[in-house]
Amino acid sequence: MKFDTIKLSELAEIQTGPFGSQLHKEDYVVNGTPIVTVEHLGNRKFTEQNLPCVSDKDKERLKKYMLKTGDIVFSRVGSVDRCSYVSAEYEGWMFSGRCLRVRPCEILNSEYLYYFFSLKETKQFVRNIATGATMPSINTKFMGEVPIRVPSMEAQNKIASILWMIDDKIELNEKINNNLEQQAQTLFDNFYDSLSGQSCILSEIIDISDGTHDSPKATEHGYPLVTSKHLLPFGVDTSSANIISKADYDKVNERSKVNTGDILISMIGTVGLISYVIDSPVEFAIKNVGLFKTSKHPSLDLYILYYLKNKSTTQHIEKCLAGSTQKYISLGELRKLPIVVPSPDELAAYNLVVRPIVSEIALLMQENRRLSNLR
Repeated sequence: MKFDTIKLSELAEIQTGPFGSQLHKEDYVVNGTPIVTVEHLGNRKFTEQNLPCVSDKDKERLKKYMLKTGDIVFSRVGSVDRCSYVSAEYEGWMFSGRCLRVRPCEILNSEYLYYFFSLKETKQFVRNIATGATMPSINTKFMGEVPIRVPSMEAQNKIASILWMIDDKIELNEKINNNLEQQAQTLFDNFYDSLSGQSCILSEIIDISDGTHDSPKATEHGYPLVTSKHLLPFGVDTSSANIISKADYDKVNERSKVNTGDILISMIGTVGLISYVIDSPVEFAIKNVGLFKTSKHPSLDLYILYYLKNKSTTQHIEKCLAGSTQKYISLGELRKLPIVVPSPDELAAYNLVVRPIVSEIALLMQENRRLSNLR
């Protein structure tokens, strides 16, 4: 495919959000026009939880920071390669001073540009030109230096159309899975409330360990080292994980070998993220992540999975957290989690209903991975 390589500054208007002197937290209102911050940047879409808003008066005052369909919003600090596409539903929203808005010109398909910024090489380029080691940041000048490969408009339209359809399917699968997850959790909650069996601590029925607390040296070839930020509800995302040598991989796995059907939990920072391992084969090691060896007790895996996601369990975990600067839960506390053990007949009845739901979730998750790789 023939294309020209042109700097982004020649193809788009790049705008920083309002500075602190223009917009203060005290200006936020409960109901008004939403303001997108770094925390709300998802993939294609914004995360709409806890959006700050401004009044109509401030919206008029800051109207040059209004979003239009086709804009792309970037994080200006921290994860500077994160971005979201502004679809029609976000028309008229605002963006904060910790973000950059990129507004493509007429020779650039905005959806094509969004996907161009989704390329690993483009993300790496943006990270490389950011300044600051502790908190990377990027400004309009540096962002304008990003080289964009621009094929014909016909090619841009075709590329964008195909990739958008793939993302639509991924999004549909995610909605179905969210619904299935809610069904499975409700079934567990009702089932658990009906149990009258004996209570014990979790380590009496399954083995519980944790990953390494060391920081093995990153290498070019080897195996991913998974941390809490790589945990998905089902499986893990190793695309951004550090790669460690086989020797370090084997050393970590002497302590905590993960298998298909095990359950992982984040133990530091954002504690309590739960992941059911559907990866097969499992070719990653874990760091600062708890490991429940449910693969050795396949009749218990889904029971323990939704037990760990149960509201009372999450509240119990919160009470067990230690640390002032950064919260964490110890391996000892995970091993002492109290659980009611169902009878074999009760467990069989539970699995009969829940396992088909989880199997469907896993299939849709695997389809989404294939679609993502294809994209």
